[in-house]
Amino acid sequence: MTIDFAQIFHQDSVLVIFTIIAIGYLLGNIKIARFEIGVTGGVLLCALLFGHYGYKIDPIVQSIGFTLFIYSVGWQAGPQILNVLRQDGPRYLVLTVFMAAGSFLLVLALAGLVDLPNTFAAGLMAGSLTSTPTLVGAQNAVSSGLVTPPQGSSADSLIESISVAYAITYIFGTVGLLLVVKMLPNLLRVDLVAAAEAFAKERGFSTKSNEKHVARPILRAYLVSNEAHQGKTISEILEATAGPHVSLKSIYRIKRGNEIITPQFETVIELGDKIAVFATPEEHAKARELYGLSGEVLDRDLTDAVVDVAEVVVTNPEVVGKPLSEVGLYTKFGCYLTEMTRSQIAMPLSPGTVVQRGDVMVVAGERNALDRMVAAVGAEDRKAVETDLLTFAAGIVFGLIIGQITVKLGNVDVGMGTAGGLLISGICVGFLRANRPTFGRMPAAARFILMELGLLLFMVGVGLNAGGGIVEAVGSVGPVLFLCGVVVTCLPLLAGYGFGRLALKMNPALLLGALTGAMTSTPALGIVQQAAKSTVPALGYAGTYALANVLLTLAGTLIMIM
Repeated sequence: MTIDFAQIFHQDSVLVIFTIIAIGYLLGNIKIARFEIGVTGGVLLCALLFGHYGYKIDPIVQSIGFTLFIYSVGWQAGPQILNVLRQDGPRYLVLTVFMAAGSFLLVLALAGLVDLPNTFAAGLMAGSLTSTPTLVGAQNAVSSGLVTPPQGSSADSLIESISVAYAITYIFGTVGLLLVVKMLPNLLRVDLVAAAEAFAKERGFSTKSNEKHVARPILRAYLVSNEAHQGKTISEILEATAGPHVSLKSIYRIKRGNEIITPQFETVIELGDKIAVFATPEEHAKARELYGLSGEVLDRDLTDAVVDVAEVVVTNPEVVGKPLSEVGLYTKFGCYLTEMTRSQIAMPLSPGTVVQRGDVMVVAGERNALDRMVAAVGAEDRKAVETDLLTFAAGIVFGLIIGQITVKLGNVDVGMGTAGGLLISGICVGFLRANRPTFGRMPAAARFILMELGLLLFMVGVGLNAGGGIVEAVGSVGPVLFLCGVVVTCLPLLAGYGFGRLALKMNPALLLGALTGAMTSTPALGIVQQAAKSTVPALGYAGTYALANVLLTLAGTLIMIM
């Protein structure tokens, strides 16, 4: 029996799609001297090979992938759009606009200099900056009808040209950016470690990487034995022993006889009371001294507790804009912050880290304490397995409708296109979700799979479309495109660094992180953090990344309609 694998693959598009994704994942995870092209690059390379040999998939697959990805980009950017206007926000805003506008103008200048058509110019910008949103915006401008193909061309041929230019420039866009980011501090004789430490000292951060050294709280019960505390309230004891501004912490519950008492500031302490303390081993010793406790006791009424972990979305205006030290998750509620993310980027768990709306905190503590903390900070994103697909689908429908709206200016119909509509809809839903976490529930795992799968389905289509013409293009305009790509990858980064240092007076470690965010390169962020031996660059990355995705999507559309 002879099995013709080539024939099987030609007959089954689903087999082609997931084979490319699987092989692409393997290629993307291969590291060479700490460099890797990433999953997106791996899938693109594999799809180019399959496309070269004539494999195709139904265009609807790429359309679905495009829709899922670009809507998720807007959804992720929603909570952070307004945040960039706070604290260092104006700098991030100006830097992001400078990078996007500078790259856009540079691409137009190079296209005019070497006579590149708009399709190659759009692919050049997308590949050089490794910006998939730019590619999505450019291709959607064609497929949605915003761009009319010239006589003798078709929409498919224009999309193929965009994909080809993207493929030619993407590899250096990935590896070249990592090399420049790695070498730039040495060339400019900038000590990133010292810069990160200086910024950390200024803002009260930890200078160490964001490794989790989480103290595990335990629950123990003790007997009140200090006669000096007899008849005093907890508030009076705290004021006399530790100062007037110490908050109620560590005490889980009190037992007097058979009565269980929930501790409050006005609760009176009596000799013989049993007090359950929920704290780290080190804090237990402090609590025993503070409240005059001695002699550990065994009492199941006190020590039976539900210790839980909550994922909390920050929404309370009274918390937004405050450093973690003022939020006081432990000092006020006896809860322990184990992780905090912003736009899916881990933030430093340091007293000076400023909390922003939409930040997601992972907090451990006793269940009642967690409930009190959640009420004060925001809302708990409970570990639900279901996703609110009604809101998700309705948001996409709303975005697609917005994308169809056009305004007639003279003889020209102007609209945002599908990409612009989905971005706006995603931003609105994401913003509402950050402010009302019970709305549009979507667990982290669901967010990841929808965005990642959408991106990879789209990249499979891009690679297959480009594969048929990649050899011919490399032979004709390949060298020119590649050299232009080198310029577009390097020059905006260097100009952005100079602008950030001279005009915006930004810290070098923070600035490099912000530049990687403005170029939407998470691997480059890893290189910067590694060189700085700090998570400080992640703050800059989170400040520019969300807005950069939006601007670069619009840039891809603009290049095509000019």
